[in-house]
Amino acid sequence: MKTSISRELIYSIARHSNWRGQSIAAWFRKEHIYADTSAWIRFMQLFLLVLGGGFLVAGIVFFFAYNWQEMHKFLKIGLVEVLLIAVAMLAVFTNWSKLVKNLLLIADVMLVGVLFAVYGQIYQTGANAYDFFLGWTIWVILWVLAARFQPLWVVFMALINTTFILYVEQVATGLAFPIELDILFGINATAVVVWEVLYSKGKISRFGKWFPRLATLAALVPVTMSMIIFMFDNYSSVDKGLCYALAAVAYTAGIWYGYRSRDLFYLSVIPFSLIVVGAAGIVRTQKDNPEMVFLFASLFVVASITLLVRFIIQTNRNWHATATEL
Repeated sequence: MKTSISRELIYSIARHSNWRGQSIAAWFRKEHIYADTSAWIRFMQLFLLVLGGGFLVAGIVFFFAYNWQEMHKFLKIGLVEVLLIAVAMLAVFTNWSKLVKNLLLIADVMLVGVLFAVYGQIYQTGANAYDFFLGWTIWVILWVLAARFQPLWVVFMALINTTFILYVEQVATGLAFPIELDILFGINATAVVVWEVLYSKGKISRFGKWFPRLATLAALVPVTMSMIIFMFDNYSSVDKGLCYALAAVAYTAGIWYGYRSRDLFYLSVIPFSLIVVGAAGIVRTQKDNPEMVFLFASLFVVASITLLVRFIIQTNRNWHATATEL
């Protein structure tokens, strides 16, 4: 009986062994894991399905926008509700593949936003207010938890971030910008931790790691900005250096996890964030000497990036360089 080995399993073996890339490629060809003609046809079918779904949702939005004045308010809400229910039934009661159903679920999540927007425009509840996005986020939580589909998680995290940003702008106006950045860092860093914990417990598949990577970037950007702001506020920012404490804990954990799981992504983006902060520190300390500040900062960035690239290459070689065949 032939045992099927997935691409994910092979990558997992390679990360924790010295299996060479050439041998892995040969195994992929042998097991037909590399995409062939039928795989490309399936990819095009799914791509066109996603494209068609996106155009469908966009068409619904533009339909309402163009015929807004001529339509009765019950017709406006009713049409969106019928479409939302129809898409949900297709996602639940058909025998289509799980991927197709998940894509339909994303379309349904977007239709929930359309429904709230239509309701808000009819009754003037404020379609641009934070509670619009808050309601949208709350109503799709169960779908996000049930689907375990990374693109849907990206949409969900975008809703959470947008809700918080609008809340700060419209309600919590007294919240200082550095504190807002620290909270955004915490939100997105929590998403990364939750994803990694679920993966370690076998609740989700690691194949396709772009969601935790996007969430990591969404966490690193605000905390990096917060650390730079703290420098240029003469070290008297309202967060009292909290950003540095958060970065110290998160960056240490990220580097440790990167080594433990042999994931070069964490070993790349975290040092890059530190390079950006270091360059900002050079600009801050040399601000009274503008003729030399950009020279020093540029030399620091070039040297640091060069060392980082060499480190990443050497680390990758140490992990996968020597040849042994399974």
